[in-house]
Amino acid sequence: MNATAQQFDSETANPFVDSARLARLATLSRAELEELQLRKLRRQLARLNKTSGYYRARMAQGGIDPDRLASLDEFRARFPLSSKADFLADQTEHPPFGARLGVAREDVALVNMTGGTSGLGQEIYGRSQHDVHMQGYYHALPWFLAGLRPGDIAINCVPSGGLTTGGWGPGEGLRIIGATAFHVGGTLSTDAKIDLMQRIGAVHFIYASTNYLHTLTEALMRRGLEPKRAFPMLRTLFIAAEGYPLEWAERIESLWGCRLQEGYGSTQCAGFGASTCADGVFGAKGGRGLMHLFEWETLFEVVHPETLEPVASGETGEMVVTNLSIEGSPVIRFRTGDAARFISYRDANSGRAWNAIECGTIGRFDDMLKIRGNNVWPSAIDAAVFSFGEVAEYAGRVYTSGDGKTEIEVRVAFTDAAAAFDHATKMNLIERIRTTIKERTNVWMSLTVCGRNELPEFNYKARRWKDERQQGYRL
Repeated sequence: MNATAQQFDSETANPFVDSARLARLATLSRAELEELQLRKLRRQLARLNKTSGYYRARMAQGGIDPDRLASLDEFRARFPLSSKADFLADQTEHPPFGARLGVAREDVALVNMTGGTSGLGQEIYGRSQHDVHMQGYYHALPWFLAGLRPGDIAINCVPSGGLTTGGWGPGEGLRIIGATAFHVGGTLSTDAKIDLMQRIGAVHFIYASTNYLHTLTEALMRRGLEPKRAFPMLRTLFIAAEGYPLEWAERIESLWGCRLQEGYGSTQCAGFGASTCADGVFGAKGGRGLMHLFEWETLFEVVHPETLEPVASGETGEMVVTNLSIEGSPVIRFRTGDAARFISYRDANSGRAWNAIECGTIGRFDDMLKIRGNNVWPSAIDAAVFSFGEVAEYAGRVYTSGDGKTEIEVRVAFTDAAAAFDHATKMNLIERIRTTIKERTNVWMSLTVCGRNELPEFNYKARRWKDERQQGYRL
């Protein structure tokens, strides 16, 4: 192992975030980065071969000896993939954490669970004290890249505590950086958050889900407050969790007067696994920017969901994750179900040897709706609807009519200003939205206008679509 990679390998046990270390990581060649990954992977597999019955069986199935693992390619070719169903079966047979737990039961210091948004149940993860610190590091890293520094006032709008990784990681991350943190998610209403932010005044950083940032912006505008005038010291908006149209991102940056940044993370990543850097969510040529993968901590693959072969740069595939540093319940070649557009480091043009994924296009393969022979992604409908600044919120449903036909209803709530339009202007706007949805999905949908109070507010991840087709066939 060369001296540079050896240096980073020796720092694994005590991760920290500072400009000098990030600068050194940025200078690693691709060969040096992959050498570091292989070294950490061998160590992880050797440990799990002793401590985890689940992964010991996986290694035996693939004929893998951790000490003799020659390359990352050999690992990808021989180590079996795991899925959510595999983990659920394992933890059912060996409750509560499954045989995949990689530490002694008494060393579990924190429990995380997935949100269960796929409808298949919740995975349970045991975290060691080391893992709790790593969760903080994985949150601090993207925020430091986005410019957050000690003493900055940070507003965390994501609900704290509970069982989710997102409930614990942000607090640890803000503590590691040394920011002054206000954890307001899940404890204050949106209006109460705004009141508190106005009392604070010097807010520098806001972390929220994509949809909650939309909700917060909408609430400010309803109160006649222009965000950039209300909070002139704000430097960074950081979002996570969902896709969005570029038109929405442009409007958000204009209203708030600062850079919009984005991260990709999950329970399986134990926090963030990728983020934007100084450029934010827009690329150099005005298109979508990139989230650079933190590959020295997590081994990522992006594969075709059916063939399981790696996708080419510029193609969309399923994220497969391997933890290189997590102890308690690490994931090794886990199929996340997350859809991402992969960009090779060669095409990223960042000057770093880090692969990347495209901003604003993360989705879930299990969210896709099959409608009239078309694969329809909710994110594509989001992009169509929210490309119109007059829209405050929307919700949709797919259902079976009385005569057995598939129907799609989209209910749209306008902003206060658009709600005051005359009837003809509203009808023209509805038709333009409807046409834009058709252009982006190849499916015509019916649109109706409703009051904003008839649609939910999303404090974290949004679930705007309901598939009610099965109900239509019940006698």
